[in-house]
Amino acid sequence: MAAPSNQRPNLLIVDDDDTIRKLLTIAAKDHGWRPVAVDSGGSALEILSPEIEAVVLDLNLPGMNGMEILARLLKASPGLPVIMLTGVNDAETAVSAIKAGAKDYLTKPFELRRLFDILYRVRRGPLPDGSSGSSGSQGAAKPAITTLNLQFRSLLEHLAKAARLDCTILLTGESGTGKTHLAREIHRLSPRASGEFVTVSCPALPKDLLESELFGHEKGAFTGATSAKAGRFEIASKGTLFLDEIGDLPAGLQPKLLTVLQDREFFRVGGTRHLHTDARVIAATNVNLRERVEQGAFREDLYYRLNIIELRIPPLRERREDIPGLIDGFLSRIAKTRGGSSGWTLSAPALKLLMEQDWPGNIRQLQNVIERATAFAEGRELGEMDFLPILGDSAVDPSRRRGTDFAGMTLEEIERDAFIQTYRRTGGNKAKTARELGISERSVYNLLDRHGLK
Repeated sequence: MAAPSNQRPNLLIVDDDDTIRKLLTIAAKDHGWRPVAVDSGGSALEILSPEIEAVVLDLNLPGMNGMEILARLLKASPGLPVIMLTGVNDAETAVSAIKAGAKDYLTKPFELRRLFDILYRVRRGPLPDGSSGSSGSQGAAKPAITTLNLQFRSLLEHLAKAARLDCTILLTGESGTGKTHLAREIHRLSPRASGEFVTVSCPALPKDLLESELFGHEKGAFTGATSAKAGRFEIASKGTLFLDEIGDLPAGLQPKLLTVLQDREFFRVGGTRHLHTDARVIAATNVNLRERVEQGAFREDLYYRLNIIELRIPPLRERREDIPGLIDGFLSRIAKTRGGSSGWTLSAPALKLLMEQDWPGNIRQLQNVIERATAFAEGRELGEMDFLPILGDSAVDPSRRRGTDFAGMTLEEIERDAFIQTYRRTGGNKAKTARELGISERSVYNLLDRHGLK
C-alpha cells in the first residue's frame, strides 16, 4: 500500500559526497522537509515524483553531470525548483545553470541557512491531482490581510509560504505590531488549521506556574495540585503552540524548551513518564534575541532552534499608507459592538493628523486611540480635536515635521499650527488657551470653527 502523499519525500538531494548528503538530510528535517538523498543523476530521475517540491543538485557528479541531470529533471517535471551546488571555481558554469532553468545556485562552502532560505522561497507543492505545477496555481489559502505597503506585502507572501512548512517560526517586531494576529494567520494557512491554536504569554506567569502551564503536572506535584493536568504542549499537539514574548522565558525553562524542540519529548512537572508532542511552535519577541544571547540571558542553541524562519513585522510608522484602512476596520468593528450604529467618519484634517504620528505603540495604540475618540465624540464625524487631547504630548507636531523656520507655510498654516499646539498643551481647555494666546475665549471658539476643529 502506497504511503499518503503528505508522508512521501518532498525534497530530493543529489550529491555524491556521503558527508554532504547526511548533513543536508539532517538539516532538511530540522527545517520541516521530508528529504530523500541519492548519489547519482540516474537515481534522482528514478525517484522523481509529483510530491517532490524542490531539488538540491550538485553540479559535479560522476557519469551524468549536473547540467545534463538538470535538463532531464526539468523535462520530466517542468518548473521544478532546482538549486545547484557548485565548487569554488564553478561560478561561470552556475550562471549557465540558471540560464538553463535552475532557480538558484550556491558555491561551496555555503551556509545552510542560506540554502534553506532559498528553498523556502522557491518551493512548490504537488497539485491535488498529483500533477506538478507552480505554487501560484494551487489555489492555496492566502492571508486574510490587505496592505498597500510593499514591505508588508512581501512579508505576507513569505508568511503564506512559511505556513506550509511544518517548522518553527520566530516573529520579531515592536510591541503592538500584531504578532499574535499573524501567528493565527500562519496557523490558519497551515496544514494544521483544523488543530488547536494555543497561546502562552511567557512573562505573564511566575516561573513555577509557567512550567506547569507549558508541560503540565501530575497530581501532588506541588501544593494545590489536586489532580493531574495536561500542559499546553499536550493540548497543542497536532496544532500550533504560540509562545509570546519568548525573550522573557526564564533561564531555568530554556533547556526544557530546547529539549522539546529537539526531541519532541518532555516530562510533566512531578512526572516520570516521557510524553510526546507534535505541536508546531511559533515564537514571538519584541526584544533582540541575538543581543540577549550575547548578554548571556538567552541560550544560543535555543535561539537557533527557534530562529529557523524569522519574519520581521515592520512598525506602523514604516507602513503609514495602511493607516486609513486600519482605521476603517476599527470603526466598522466598534460600530458593530455598540449596537450596530451607523458608525463614524474622519475629517480630512483628522486623518492627516493620525497619518503624521509615529505610533510608538503601533497598531495596538492606534486602535486604542480610535476607540477612545469614538467613546467621547459628540458627532459622527471625528475631527482633530477628538484626537489631540487623547494623543497628548505624544502627538507629533506638524511644525516639527516641516522644520521650525516655517519655510513654505502660509500665514494661515502658521496660525493654525500654533493654535493647535497650544490647545493640545492645555488639554483642550478653552479658557487657558485664550490666556496663553492673549485672545478672548470667543476667539478660541472662532478659531476652532475656522480651522474645522469642532
